[in-house]
Amino acid sequence: AAGREGGGGAMASPFPPVESLQKEVSLDEARAALEEASAILDDPANVAMLDQAKAAAGDDVMQFMMMVMPVACNILAPVLTKYGFPADQTGAIMFLTSVKKYEDDADLRAKAAAMKNKFIPDALAPMLMGMMMGGA
Repeated sequence: AAGREGGGGAMASPFPPVESLQKEVSLDEARAALEEASAILDDPANVAMLDQAKAAAGDDVMQFMMMVMPVACNILAPVLTKYGFPADQTGAIMFLTSVKKYEDDADLRAKAAAMKNKFIPDALAPMLMGMMMGGA
């Protein structure tokens, strides 16, 4: 009967520990990363991919999370990894969280808003940001 316990509950959680979501960037890194992200998002091929995903998702927030966010994260992967974030939705959330602490900087706040507006429609922004940032 011993040995049939299923490994003593040592199964890894599918979610990263909260501490691992605390990656920090400097103000200069945040500015540079936002500029690089905006340049990538302005590339016509990337605009077309995002527009296609947004059109398919419509105003359905769940479809948006399943269709648009993976495309956006894939497009932003080079910037995310360059600054030490995972190239996935978790990395995007970590990046947004690390940049948010500089929201008192008007220039940075404007760059972050411009980047977000490239792939998050106004109608879905409040709900999506609440879902992604863990708040309402």
